[in-house]
Amino acid sequence: MLKNIRAAIFDMDGLLFDTESIARWAWQQALTSHGYIMSGDFYNEFVGRDLTWREKILKQRYGNDFPFDAVKSQRIEIGDRRELQEGLPMKAGALNLLCQLHSLEIVIALATGTSRSRTIRRLSNAGILHYFTTIVTSEDVPEGKPAPDIYLEVSRRIHVTPVQCVVFEDSCVGIEAAFSAGMYPIMIPDIEHPSPEIRCLTYKVLDSLEQASQLLEERLGTRG
Repeated sequence: MLKNIRAAIFDMDGLLFDTESIARWAWQQALTSHGYIMSGDFYNEFVGRDLTWREKILKQRYGNDFPFDAVKSQRIEIGDRRELQEGLPMKAGALNLLCQLHSLEIVIALATGTSRSRTIRRLSNAGILHYFTTIVTSEDVPEGKPAPDIYLEVSRRIHVTPVQCVVFEDSCVGIEAAFSAGMYPIMIPDIEHPSPEIRCLTYKVLDSLEQASQLLEERLGTRG
């Protein structure tokens, strides 16, 4: 199936970068300072979701008076401060996979729920911004994942049909979005593991981006 792939689309947080542990910590700190408690299980409902969804589920849990904007701003401030102080580790195999795709002349794009400014900063600091032909964030589409909007917008911008796109994701909602868009989703789980239903939507579930490189070498290395 992958022989006809012309584009590879990446999620960012939890897939290219080890961001989820910092994000969970920052949300917990911000919520605690406002008098709320977040359990680890509740944070799992955030994984892969955009801010619109996070506001919705926080207000469902804590009530419509929940001060979402204040908590969100504090979470971003303290999370970014720790990220800049400690650095943001790239996932094993990420750089090699990007280099491999580039050498195969596969179009590389990004689809993330993170804001554009923070996305650009992270990719720039890691020295990998130049690999991405286009970057689409949840700011660019009507609905975030699991709606297919963000992946369909990438397809439109890079002029590659969905069936010719492989998607790398760490979240279940990201897999749903990519599948609904008619693409080939590959899941590399981070803190969220696929249910049997999600596994049915994936092309492959792999342990790491290093395994993804091996898979592409097998399927694409001899093409052309």
